[in-house]
Amino acid sequence: MANHTSTNNLSDKFKYWQRRTIIATMIGYALYYFVRKNLSMAIPGMQEDLGIGKADLGIFLTLHGLIYGVSKFVNGIIGDRVNARHFMVLGLLLSALCNVVFGFSSAVMVLGITWVLNGWFQGMGFPPCARLMTHWVPPQELATKMSVWNTSHSIGAGLVVIVCGYVVSHMTWRWAFFIPSLIAILGAIYLWIMLRDTPSSVGLPELHEDKSQEEKKERKKISRIQSVPS
Repeated sequence: MANHTSTNNLSDKFKYWQRRTIIATMIGYALYYFVRKNLSMAIPGMQEDLGIGKADLGIFLTLHGLIYGVSKFVNGIIGDRVNARHFMVLGLLLSALCNVVFGFSSAVMVLGITWVLNGWFQGMGFPPCARLMTHWVPPQELATKMSVWNTSHSIGAGLVVIVCGYVVSHMTWRWAFFIPSLIAILGAIYLWIMLRDTPSSVGLPELHEDKSQEEKKERKKISRIQSVPS
């Protein structure tokens, strides 16, 4: 009876942390969009205020996209080997810092370099989310829960248009970088509080440990059946 109660308590605790991790990573990844997709809302104001041409914007937007793609690949490798909580928080903070620098800048070269760097830090968002999901969600549930998690893309992209659209229409284009940066910093603090890297970090068995235990039980059952004389 005590073992059954203990198992139920562990199961409830695991489900709590699983829900907490999914919700936190959804919010965290949506906030990455706040410090990436905000540029498109600020471009008209930047062109009018700074006289930046479409060619200049096109160059560093293209470089941003290329660096972002390379970053997701490289940081995917790094993300498998480091603490996912630390990695995701660091990436969001560095992206927020790039946005602050971008908001204060006026020189095309500085703007370009800053946004390209932001592209690299943006690539630190998805790898830790993927790692956390595989640690907290069993393989047989992963496809369904990842489908739910993937709504974070649409949520982030939609909210940043609403927030930055309002900001640009009532303030200068620079605030389209300052306000999302503040939101991202608050989001990084939230992620630090809410996330844990693996089940073992909160005293729970790892998913692969549960699986190996089940396999041991199955092997014992088979052994008992085979030992019964025919």
